[in-house]
Amino acid sequence: MSAIARIDTATVVLPLPAPLQLGAMTVTRREYTAVRVTAGDGTTGVAYCLSREAPMAEIVERLVAPHAVGVDADDPAAAWDRMLRGSAIVGRVGLVRRAIGLVDIALWDIAARRAGVPLWRLLGTGDAPRDAMLVAAYPSPGRMPRAVADEVLAQAPGWSQVKISRIPDPAYMRELLAILNAELPAETRLVVDVGFGWPDADTALAELAQWGNPRLGWLEDPLLPEDAEGVARIRRGSGLPVAVGDEVTDPAVLQALVEVGGVEALRLDVVAIGGITPARELIAWAAERGVPVSGHVYPEVTAHLGIQVETFARGVNPYDPAPSFVTGGPQFDGTVTPSDVPGLGFGLDPAVFRFERD
Repeated sequence: MSAIARIDTATVVLPLPAPLQLGAMTVTRREYTAVRVTAGDGTTGVAYCLSREAPMAEIVERLVAPHAVGVDADDPAAAWDRMLRGSAIVGRVGLVRRAIGLVDIALWDIAARRAGVPLWRLLGTGDAPRDAMLVAAYPSPGRMPRAVADEVLAQAPGWSQVKISRIPDPAYMRELLAILNAELPAETRLVVDVGFGWPDADTALAELAQWGNPRLGWLEDPLLPEDAEGVARIRRGSGLPVAVGDEVTDPAVLQALVEVGGVEALRLDVVAIGGITPARELIAWAAERGVPVSGHVYPEVTAHLGIQVETFARGVNPYDPAPSFVTGGPQFDGTVTPSDVPGLGFGLDPAVFRFERD
């Protein structure tokens, strides 16, 4: 046995070239927190997340890491239980659960590296290429619908789904959706991410009625995920398929979206839900009910889980700088094939993330 010896954190802030509008949020920069977990034999595992301006590093250090240190490096599930119980008085859901998720992912990285196998093999999910969705464009009032459509169309070939965000101008959306419905490749479905932008189902349905007759793979996160009944009303009233679940930290909320909201797909944020340990249980639960699961960002991790993978354009893109600091990882070519390197199979650029003990 080799025990977890220490957990280090690092945070980096990367500006965006232009602000992004997603629902009620304006995003001008991306802040990421990373963890590096080290076992007694020197094996390390890493994970990163969008901090969303929350003090993730401090939460990891003060509330989560003390409960993981000393645990068997080959037993991430036992460590997860200790982290949850040790912080239960302040955080069974919310930010503390995100911090647990960040450490849990790194612990699975270590366990697979020590076993000498890629994580997908340890999890038994296979290495077949995963269905994938490309986040293609964020419309803005300063860009004409034709320009946004051209950006999407240039990237769409080869992808089964491409995603854009909603802009709260029904006339703009009607024009943009009409172009994309007419010109997207027949095999590519369009997803519109509302980013929890509508306050209720009535408001959503009134605006959707002005969008024309869009053909969508699904409408994503129209309401706050706790409003499962409202989601069901939007599905019935609009006739559109709906997927919800981004950023959810409470498994019961995701389960209600299936049981009450009847979503066509369940969105799963592997960090927010508490890491790979609870994600595996939720994926199995959804599979029993015939509901597909779509991962929210972090493609380097979700590629190992056997679910749909979401990614931004690799290399340089104006929306998510993460590809600029991730080294290695899966192969992207319209589908996503997980790495065959032991562990998660990716690293973090040391010039970007400087851990305190380096």
